[in-house]
Amino acid sequence: MHYWGDKGVDWDGINDAAAYIGLGLRKWRVNITQYKEKYGTVRVYGYLGLTSFHQLTHPGYVFNQWPEWLWKLQFTWLARKVIQGLNFLVYPLHKRLYRRYYRKAVEKWPHLREEILCCADFDELLEGL
Repeated sequence: MHYWGDKGVDWDGINDAAAYIGLGLRKWRVNITQYKEKYGTVRVYGYLGLTSFHQLTHPGYVFNQWPEWLWKLQFTWLARKVIQGLNFLVYPLHKRLYRRYYRKAVEKWPHLREEILCCADFDELLEGL
């Protein structure tokens, strides 16, 4: 970990790595709610798999972006079953994408390997990087 004012830390590289991972995963509809630099480490907050149809149209949004009537439809029994069925395919894809974006970030910023990997939410998916 680093603190502001530490000399020899690539702060821009850490911010760029966080944005690279966060925005890249969000593009693939992985629900990344926040990405940032904190204490000189990359932090990417989110979760894998689908929880709602809203995530497909507005990835990364925490609050409702739909009309109220449409928002209520996604909480019906049928909608939940469809989401569970989609997760059978989506969750393995999200796991592979998560590993891929972290691997690409380490390749792009090899001098920041420790800062990128130390605070990953799903570190069990990053073994061997």
